[in-house]
Amino acid sequence: MLVIPDPPVEHTRRRWLQLGGLGALGLSLPGLLRAGDAVHAPIRSCVLFLLHGGPSQLDTWDMKPDAPEEVRGEFRPVATSAPGVRLTEHLPLVGRQAHRLTVVRSMTHAAVNHNAATYLVTTGNAPPREQIAFTPTENDFPHLGAQVALGRPATGSVPTAVSLPDPVGDGPYPCPGQTGGFLGAAYAPLAVHGDPADGAFTVPGLEEVADGRRAAAREGLLGALDRGLGRLADDGRVADLGRYQRQAMRLLTSAATRRAFDLRAEPDRVRDRYGRHKYGQSLLLARRLVEAGVRLVTVYWGGRVNNPDPQWDTHVNNNRRLRDELLPPFDQCFSAFLDDLAQRGLLASTLVVCTGEFGRTPRFGQFTGNGVDATGRDHWGRCYSLLLAGGPQPGGRVIGRSDRFAAYPAEDPVTPQDLTASLLHALGVDPAREVRDNFLRTVPLSEGRVRPALFGT
Repeated sequence: MLVIPDPPVEHTRRRWLQLGGLGALGLSLPGLLRAGDAVHAPIRSCVLFLLHGGPSQLDTWDMKPDAPEEVRGEFRPVATSAPGVRLTEHLPLVGRQAHRLTVVRSMTHAAVNHNAATYLVTTGNAPPREQIAFTPTENDFPHLGAQVALGRPATGSVPTAVSLPDPVGDGPYPCPGQTGGFLGAAYAPLAVHGDPADGAFTVPGLEEVADGRRAAAREGLLGALDRGLGRLADDGRVADLGRYQRQAMRLLTSAATRRAFDLRAEPDRVRDRYGRHKYGQSLLLARRLVEAGVRLVTVYWGGRVNNPDPQWDTHVNNNRRLRDELLPPFDQCFSAFLDDLAQRGLLASTLVVCTGEFGRTPRFGQFTGNGVDATGRDHWGRCYSLLLAGGPQPGGRVIGRSDRFAAYPAEDPVTPQDLTASLLHALGVDPAREVRDNFLRTVPLSEGRVRPALFGT
């Protein structure tokens, strides 16, 4: 029998609320259902595709063929399906989708370490410190998915936000900005870990239980926890948790949620088209989640830097790694994803943001404090590029311009704060909405400027 003692209320209440009641028991879904006022918006969903480690803008989408060799590198720019838009020769399939893309070549920020820069990109807020060992705390600003869960939660029986396939970080230091932060576990994206290309891939808690015994056991555990709350139940916020937890139980047994995560329902030709690798199947899963009504899906490519998986932190062998390990699978899965969204009529209501947390140095061998040799490029946030697609934006265009070495914006600089403010606005969430953090400060979701040109909204 599970017995929960009756501890001092003030000591326990805050901790209980932070845990979201059942988080330690594997039921982290209730917070995904917490209600917020939905605002009508023409855009239904967004997929944030984070190329963790930072792809080189000079070797992909902002090439400088007239620059010195130590800047331009060995790759050649080629024509695409969009007149005047040239991308690297190693992205032939993405090049055929360029008429659907907006290339932003004037992204800029000052962060130089992976975790600080990733925090900035995933939350839209400046990190509290700039260092390698910058790790998550309960005081972090919430992930964009948590912000959307607050302002425009999903309808029906699917989560508002999902993140997959791996959490990201810098070596042993998990990256902050991937959770609900100071909003709490109640709003955190549903984190799905594992390789969707693996035939044994499942999402714990969503597997179908024919006899219902597991669901009944969870209901019984929930009841025991409720009875053990004692005086905590007098707090209105704790009373709310019970309702959300029961909604979570319904989500756990939801046929719609199980179907969205079941890649076995996809024909082999579709799975092959995306690529039978972790990130191809993750994007396919993202399409299925968007189709089911999930508002924001984050697909992290790379996990923790320095891990065995191919990731975009090309301090050494930049050209070989891009040419042989990174660009071919990216070309396959990202082009298939865009084409699939368009063919299914989803691209007009889905925003796609493909970005790194920063770019790479203008010159090969240029040292910025993170280690590099003559074959690599170091971290560089002062100027980098990203790709946008979907929604009412027309595609086939370029926003902003970098200088002749892609070192600094030369025209129309865009910050991550501007990007996330514009994204929230497009999704029907007011970026100026004020929330209270754990230090009792009232802060807006974003201090960025809404840039209508980014998404055509």
